[in-house]
Amino acid sequence: MLVSSKNQKGFTLVELMIVVAIIGILAAIAIPQFAAYRTRSYNATAKAQNKSAVSSQADLNAELGAYGWTEFAPSNLQAAPAAAAAATTANGTTNQVTAATATVAGGRLAGNNLETGKSFAVPLAFGAQMTILANVPVGVAGTNTATNYLIFTRAAKGDTAYASDSDAAGTLYSVSNPTWVSSNVIAATLLAPTPNTDDFIAGVDGGGAPTANWTRVQ
Repeated sequence: MLVSSKNQKGFTLVELMIVVAIIGILAAIAIPQFAAYRTRSYNATAKAQNKSAVSSQADLNAELGAYGWTEFAPSNLQAAPAAAAAATTANGTTNQVTAATATVAGGRLAGNNLETGKSFAVPLAFGAQMTILANVPVGVAGTNTATNYLIFTRAAKGDTAYASDSDAAGTLYSVSNPTWVSSNVIAATLLAPTPNTDDFIAGVDGGGAPTANWTRVQ
């Protein structure tokens, strides 16, 4: 028996428009929240990496009696003193190290001790799309005994850079700028280590926006 088409019902144009409007409203709310959550996740990774690098500096210092700078790692852990010149420039921009790839070795901390004549390095374990810099006081290539350091980290897809100072143990600093997202360098204004000066980072211009200065996280 055939059913009369008069008994079949469907959605009216107004109902469809209401559904589309609701979906649009939900998307407008959910997408920015998801993007913000993802950025916070990348920032948390950079924060954790900074603390890990501080631990690596402690390991190197225990072995060497000095701290180290960041550089790309060759096939062994013997320090390459010739790389120290790049690692000890005032702002350290030449040795921001990114994670290992199929063709590029991973980063490491390398240093030397003038008193003992020993040089050594330790590997840095950090994830992809992460940049790290260990800056030590300016010295002559291959003859620098670093007694203090600054460490900077940032995830490429994060908007916040983090810094640690060996003279302010347990203190982490940060500065944020939304324009840094997807940049493959630290992007924040880097600082040179200042020996025996505690907490000098706080309040210094870091290139952030809308708050420009480095601030204490903890």
